[in-house]
Amino acid sequence: MNEIGFGLIGAGVIGRVHAQNIAGRPDAGLRWVVDNDAPRGNALAAAYGARFSASVDEMLADPLVQIVVIGSSTDVHEAHLLASVRAGKPVLCEKPIADSLEGARNCLDAARAANVVAAIGFNRRFDVHHRAVFDRIRAGEIGAVESVHIVSRSSEASPPEAAHRAGGMLREKGTHFYDLAHWMVGSEPVEVFAAGGCLFDQGYAAYGDVDTAALTLRFASGALATFSFSRRTTYGYDEMIEVFGSKGMLQSRRQQQRGVSLYQGDKIVCDGIYPSWYERFAPTYVAELDAIVAAVRTGTTVEPSLADGMRAQAVAEAAVASLLQRKPVAIPNVWQLA
Repeated sequence: MNEIGFGLIGAGVIGRVHAQNIAGRPDAGLRWVVDNDAPRGNALAAAYGARFSASVDEMLADPLVQIVVIGSSTDVHEAHLLASVRAGKPVLCEKPIADSLEGARNCLDAARAANVVAAIGFNRRFDVHHRAVFDRIRAGEIGAVESVHIVSRSSEASPPEAAHRAGGMLREKGTHFYDLAHWMVGSEPVEVFAAGGCLFDQGYAAYGDVDTAALTLRFASGALATFSFSRRTTYGYDEMIEVFGSKGMLQSRRQQQRGVSLYQGDKIVCDGIYPSWYERFAPTYVAELDAIVAAVRTGTTVEPSLADGMRAQAVAEAAVASLLQRKPVAIPNVWQLA
């Protein structure tokens, strides 16, 4: 089997995750690392035998680069995605697609025009627990889906400036979970109401952002999804999904690090949940690479696709508007072909 060459844009936290996973594949190799921080980018490239460049164009000119992974900050996703698809390169882009609805639409249109494989980094779809809930919904075990409740609370808050560059809570964090809700419900989102505030760090307010939020999302089917978001806990990475239907309920529970409990006296002491998002979801980052490699090798479509990213971005932009306007906001369907 011929080795697939990867180009990686971004040598930050998520870039290092992707670099490690690409290098660990027997069917692939990391050829380039691109970053505007030369010492950081050089160090990551050297660790995996890749070449470093500060130029996206230099990396894209290499014919042996067959897939580009975009792990840069959200404010430059649009430029990097447009350059990649216009060069005819299949791409896996971290979420969200861009820092505006117009920018995301530009990327989706360009990917469709170039007819390249374009995936969005909604790795939660590859979690075995979340996937089991999805499969059992589709098997009809709980009947028609009536409501979904999703909790996402990060173990440690990002600094306000870094969170702003990532797109803000309702984009950067939220898009993962708007996608999961749509995926579970199987209906298109039509309206969202968002409320939020700075309950523990007023620094986010300087960027028009929040550290705590609650949202309600309405679907065309009539089903509702609710979301509880926080930027920090004092007990680890907290994620849970509950799907209620006409015949029952399914739940993807908070996952403990180990399945060990201590029984002593009148107490049962269990291990806590995972300390961070990476420990909880590390296998899913490998699985999303599996998906795009398979799509490129077979010439088939990939899921989750850039259109899925566009749907989630449309929800996010409406949620941002709702937060500012303090009222429900309709979600324009900008992800489906006319």
